[in-house]
Amino acid sequence: MRFKKAGLLLMAFLMVGGTGAYAATKSKTVQATVSNLKYVLNGSNWTPQSKTQPVVINGQTYIPVSLAKEATNTNITVDSKSGKMSFGEKLTKTPLDKEKMIYHTGNYAALTRDAKYTEGKNKEVSLINNLGFIEYFPDGKYQTMILDLKLFDGSGKIILKDLETGNQVQTLFLEEGKIEQVEVNVTNITGKGIRLTMEAENYSKGTALVVLPTSHYK
Repeated sequence: MRFKKAGLLLMAFLMVGGTGAYAATKSKTVQATVSNLKYVLNGSNWTPQSKTQPVVINGQTYIPVSLAKEATNTNITVDSKSGKMSFGEKLTKTPLDKEKMIYHTGNYAALTRDAKYTEGKNKEVSLINNLGFIEYFPDGKYQTMILDLKLFDGSGKIILKDLETGNQVQTLFLEEGKIEQVEVNVTNITGKGIRLTMEAENYSKGTALVVLPTSHYK
């Protein structure tokens, strides 16, 4: 039973230091102590959102995967079926609509097939105006969110906000009629998701933001 618990624990934690992993997994008896460490990130004292504590097993310190993700902004996922642990971006692209997303405030944020906003192979696009917003839920599965955006009828500013922390992840001023690609690190976006809004420079113009279907996670 102790061996099984050790195996599960090692899947959930990353070891600090390269030696001792083999010995720890082969050991018949595992002694684990919760470590109440203080953290320094890039030279400054740091308090993580993750509340899971590191542990010391047979003299080696193991840190939680959630802590490593938060500190490094690198996505780390474990596939229990394949037995693989993945670091960083995924090789394949996942369209945003393959994960949960919510359109808010009625017609002010919605899917549209209006020919004014669709062009080329795009039969349907996501549309946001000044009163609407879209929330996306990458849920810790991806490292990067790629947004292909285009403004119609005026210029304005887009705002991406982490709804868990309330922090603005990114703001960017866009010009009318130009497709802009925005990359956002969503490694630590979990729980309440991330919100995309648009603030028009001139509200009277009826400026609209289009999110093209080429937008994706990786």
